[in-house]
Amino acid sequence: MKTSAVEMSCDSLATVCSGANCLIPPSNFNAVLSLVMSTVLTVMLAFVMFAMGCTVEASKLWSHVKKPWGIVIGFLCQFGIMPFTAFALSLAFGVLPVQAIVVIIMGCCPGGSSSNIICYWLDGDMDL
Repeated sequence: MKTSAVEMSCDSLATVCSGANCLIPPSNFNAVLSLVMSTVLTVMLAFVMFAMGCTVEASKLWSHVKKPWGIVIGFLCQFGIMPFTAFALSLAFGVLPVQAIVVIIMGCCPGGSSSNIICYWLDGDMDL
């Protein structure tokens, strides 16, 4: 009977080796990539929002303060029509009460940077 020896070796990255049992440290590539991506995206978003803020003209802003109809209409739409629409959609789709509250809160939240970017692309009134 012929026996053959099987060579048992661990990976070069293994920290603890005991025969066939090797302990290899977990890769943190995804964690590092996530941190880098979130940092880069945050800086880019801040730069874009700052650049769009630089397009605001003081004279147009002052004219909106003097005649605040645009501000009033925007306020009524943001805190009147949008929450009512969210409430109506919650009733129409029959969601749970907790989910309905979340939908209504999201209906009150402004669109954020994406609406500003679209407004800028369409030559909208960035001052308003």
